[in-house]
Amino acid sequence: MPLRQLYPDPNVKTVASYTAKVDIIAVHGLSPRSKNNVDHAWDTWRTPAGPQGRLWLRDDLPQSIPESRIFLYEYNSTAAYGKSRDTFIDEANELLEQISMERDGVEPRPIVFLGHSMGGLLIKQALTTYTNRNSWPIINATAGLAFFATPHYCGDGILVSLGGQAAKIAIALGFQKGDDVLERLKDGSIFSDIMQEHWRRSLLQYDIVSFRGTLDEIVIWESTFPWLPENRENVVSLNADHMGVCKFDQSQTGQNNFQLVRCNIKDLCEKACSRY
Repeated sequence: MPLRQLYPDPNVKTVASYTAKVDIIAVHGLSPRSKNNVDHAWDTWRTPAGPQGRLWLRDDLPQSIPESRIFLYEYNSTAAYGKSRDTFIDEANELLEQISMERDGVEPRPIVFLGHSMGGLLIKQALTTYTNRNSWPIINATAGLAFFATPHYCGDGILVSLGGQAAKIAIALGFQKGDDVLERLKDGSIFSDIMQEHWRRSLLQYDIVSFRGTLDEIVIWESTFPWLPENRENVVSLNADHMGVCKFDQSQTGQNNFQLVRCNIKDLCEKACSRY
C-alpha cells in the first residue's frame, strides 16, 4: 500500500498500537526529474538521503506525540502534476481511498496532514473532493494542516500565479522546457479548484501552521501562507532552503528547526484531540 505506517511499527504489537488518539499523514511534493517517487517520498523527510538516513517522522516525532499513528504517503508525483486536472483529482481521490482503508475498523480519531511543497496542494485538493464517497469522514476528521514551503495564494485568484510558482519548483528539480510537468504547471489550470475563494474560506475550519524557509529562493515568502486570521494560522520561519525545510540534521541549526516543527505539530495534535 502507498500509505506506509511509520509508527507504531505495524509489525510489532505494543501498547501504542491500541492507544492512538490522532493520525498524522505526511505527503511529499514533486519528485526531482532524476529521482524515483518512492525514494523521494522518504528522502523528503530524512537526512542524509537513503535507507540509513534519520527519518524524524519515525525516529523523533513519536517521543513528543506517543499516542499517534504516523504515516508516509507514496505516489507518482510526476503523473499527478504533469498530465491533467483530472489526473490531479484522481491522485487526490487515491489519497482519500488509502486513508479510508487504513482507518477502517479503528476508533474514530482526528487527522493532521503534513505537506511539503506541492504535496500541500494535493492535500488541499483532497479536502475539496466532495464527490468521493469516502471523502466526508476524512474531511470531517481533519483538524490540522502543516504546510512546509507550500505555494498558496499569489494574488487575486490568478491561476497563472500559482502555476508560475509551481513551475519554478519544477525547474529547480531539473525539469526542462518541453517536459509535460513543466508545461502543465505553467498555466495553473490543474489547481483551479483550490484557487477558488470559497476554498480559502473553508480553510478557517482547520488549525494551520505554515513553515517557510528563510533561505528558500524558489517559493516567494508571500505565497507560503494562506493569509488567514492569526487565530487560525501560525507562520513559522525556519533557517532552511526549499528542500531542507522539512528535514533536520544534527547541527545546531537543524535541531533548532526541528524543535520549532516538533512543538508546532504537537500543538496541532493537541488542539485536534480537544476539538474532536
